[in-house]
Amino acid sequence: MMRGNGTAHAIPSKDLIKEINALKAQLKRVSSAMANDANDAIDAVESKGRETLDETIEAAQRFIDGYAEAAKDTADRVARKSGEMRDDARDSLIETVQARPIGTLAAVVGIGFLAGYLLRRR
Repeated sequence: MMRGNGTAHAIPSKDLIKEINALKAQLKRVSSAMANDANDAIDAVESKGRETLDETIEAAQRFIDGYAEAAKDTADRVARKSGEMRDDARDSLIETVQARPIGTLAAVVGIGFLAGYLLRRR
């Protein structure tokens, strides 16, 4: 073998085998350390990914809950408004019948004759 200064140096074969074995052991330790570091990095990425996914699911749930509450409020308002409209129509019909009982009776009779005529034609 050549030394750094350019002179040859002979290493006995037993010493060479010891150095090769020592290098193998060092390579195994380095490889093991690298594998552990890689596993730690993968675990960290997996953990961070899981946290991010959990946060995203929670945010989506809050978003859905907010819109569900808004939709419920809107449905309640629509139901209330339709009830008011129904009550107004009923009150208007009652007022009309009370104000013009003969006209209302004539209209009902006329609608009855028209319905009977149309149904008899079939």
